[in-house]
Amino acid sequence: MDASLQRKLRRLGVVKGVQNLKATTVQQPVEMPVAPATPSNAPLPGESVNTPRGNAWVWRRHYPAGTDHGNYRLGELAQLSQQALDLLGGGNLGTRIAFLDTETTGLAGGAGTLVFLTGVGVWEGDGITLHLIFLRDPDEEPAALHYLAELLQSCTGLVTFNGAGFDLPLLENRFILQRMAPVWSTLPHLDLLTVARLLWREHLPSRRLGMLETALLGITRNEADLPSWLIPSAYREYLLTGRTDEIRRIFYHNEVDVLSMVTLLVYCTQRVQAPETSALAAGEWVGVGRLYERAGQIREAEVAWQRALEEDTLPMDVAARLWQTLAHRRKQDGEWEAALEIWECWANRLPRAIEPLVERAKVFEWLTHDPAAALRETKRALERAATLPRGIAREEILGELRHREARLQRKLDAQDC
Repeated sequence: MDASLQRKLRRLGVVKGVQNLKATTVQQPVEMPVAPATPSNAPLPGESVNTPRGNAWVWRRHYPAGTDHGNYRLGELAQLSQQALDLLGGGNLGTRIAFLDTETTGLAGGAGTLVFLTGVGVWEGDGITLHLIFLRDPDEEPAALHYLAELLQSCTGLVTFNGAGFDLPLLENRFILQRMAPVWSTLPHLDLLTVARLLWREHLPSRRLGMLETALLGITRNEADLPSWLIPSAYREYLLTGRTDEIRRIFYHNEVDVLSMVTLLVYCTQRVQAPETSALAAGEWVGVGRLYERAGQIREAEVAWQRALEEDTLPMDVAARLWQTLAHRRKQDGEWEAALEIWECWANRLPRAIEPLVERAKVFEWLTHDPAAALRETKRALERAATLPRGIAREEILGELRHREARLQRKLDAQDC
């Protein structure tokens, strides 16, 4: 093997023999998608671009505004509501938004992880221009980073999916190692993974981009896609053999990731801009309320949570948390009638709930001075507590309720005297 290539592979963690290998977790068998027939030595798509730091390999492609990606057209970016963007946490992304995604030699992070492919889709008013910046050789990194820096300098905002936790820190490491300044630090940044976790925590089993593509966006990847966990080893194989067939599949994977972020941003803004006309599921209403709450729009958040509870399809723990939050806020504001009504709804909808009955009993005993009503609520709570699984927690709850029951009975007896 050529000595220079061997050194490059060693930097990427590729070693010859087994004596230096670290123990790794064995991947479960995954059925490989069937790739389209592509000659292993076919030229890479793209061209060499000269920069002050050397030649960078870049594949560029323009997607007109009328291009469909899933259920949405890319050109719907032009109709984004600033109010909706503010609610998502993106701020003013401007008129030239960059959608960025990377492929790396591993997930560990740190100086040893190389970003070998950076995809940037730039909205230019008439469509998206995709730039795939690829390292044919690790020595091309300075030129690739220079190209990326110049590209981002012309943009007004940045959108990623897990960029805050993964892509941008890795890129920052690479820029620092090459003694270059991370130029995106001044750009308004929206991380769509954060939005997905807020919006669909109670609605979807996973917030991975692939799950969002199939469940929400109407996007189906074809057989050219390469699973994410195979991408680092495919790049190492390319460095060893020069085979380009798997690299083309990585290009496709990154291309879809970038375009899916465009569609996802359109989808999110439309859902939060007019949720009442979007036929939201109960779990989505919970997420919309969470976005309103984060933005400080408390009344709007409460309306969204009430809509979620009206659907009567939420898991019991989620519904209980919403009832608790809504009642606590009415209690804080001194709106006791509203709080009593919420506690009653909570108790009626969740037959095992004890807390709302205890809260009602407290109000009747100490605020309205109605021990008979307080005793009635306490007895309801005792009936429910008796059905709890045997154990210390059950005995503690029963003990507290019996103590309250005895005190209220004494108050009633004193009134009769």
